[in-house]
Amino acid sequence: MSWEEDGERIAMRFVRDREEWNRLVKGFPDWDVYYLYEYARSLEIHGEGMPVLLYWKGTKMELCYVIMLQDIAGFGGFFGSLVEKEYFDMTTPYGYGGPLVKGEISEGELSRFVKDLTEECNKRKIVSQFFRFDPFVGQQDAFFEMFEARSLKNTVYMDLESEDIIWGNMDPKNRNMVRKARKNGVQIFSDSGEHLEEFIGIYNETMQRNRAEEFYYFGRDYFEYLQQEFSDHMVYFYAVYEQMIISASMFFYNSQFMHYHLSGTLWEYKKLASVNLLLHEAALWGSRRGIRKLHLGGGMEKDDSLYGFKKQFNRNGALPFTIGRTVFDQNAFQELVRKRAQADPAFDANKPFLIQYRG
Repeated sequence: MSWEEDGERIAMRFVRDREEWNRLVKGFPDWDVYYLYEYARSLEIHGEGMPVLLYWKGTKMELCYVIMLQDIAGFGGFFGSLVEKEYFDMTTPYGYGGPLVKGEISEGELSRFVKDLTEECNKRKIVSQFFRFDPFVGQQDAFFEMFEARSLKNTVYMDLESEDIIWGNMDPKNRNMVRKARKNGVQIFSDSGEHLEEFIGIYNETMQRNRAEEFYYFGRDYFEYLQQEFSDHMVYFYAVYEQMIISASMFFYNSQFMHYHLSGTLWEYKKLASVNLLLHEAALWGSRRGIRKLHLGGGMEKDDSLYGFKKQFNRNGALPFTIGRTVFDQNAFQELVRKRAQADPAFDANKPFLIQYRG
């Protein structure tokens, strides 16, 4: 579809061109790094599907969001029982997303957007979409009802307004751990990827120790692509003890927001509190560059020990992690649930997962 200058027509486009994609995203005031082409492309390399920027322009409202378009036949849970190119779905790339929006949000504009989106997805055989909403992006709650939003748990952010605020918001125990790391002789440095070998080794060892799912192991081509194409928006931090790197973390950022992306620590050095110091120093780095917030994320489960650790960095920094979905073709959705149950004896259609055929 296309729109005319009189504003009477509505635009719905699936954008793939890199320059147009990033130009559109940066036209929204609170855009985040997760919306950039290069980030989505890195996850295509990782095997998440084909990245697309969905863009819509109404008469008074404009929005866009990033999706990974996937052929459902390629999902392992169906064990090859589906025909290729018969069913597709869309998901937020690993991380956070949901609509960036500007202009006047009204019931009429929202209704027209949903109508155009449903028509376009039906044409493209897209059965459903799944969102992980970005807690830093404003006005997303206007879409919660139509996207069947559900709050799962809390995540944690750090307010980077000043060094005093960063320190003051930290739990006293955490401040003591930062002091302990310094007293132990732990030092922190950052770079743009010159120590990638060490980072990958520490990260993979941490994932193995935590028995992480296969998805959380990233190939070298993923890291090399980010280093080459995304270097203006990423930084590595390392903790060093006795001339050895013992902790390593990757952060993404733009002028407003910073995100704690991947991290690892050598287990035998855990008691040195190197991660406490590393995160504190990363927050100071962001603050000195005028970045407003650092998102640490949450735990693997609601209120688990990982979430508790992150909460120590801002006692008042809880942000809800909200997911949502839209089903464009109910008949196809139910057929996929039925086919998954036939193909996979271990499948439980009653599990509380929004896209049941992927549960």
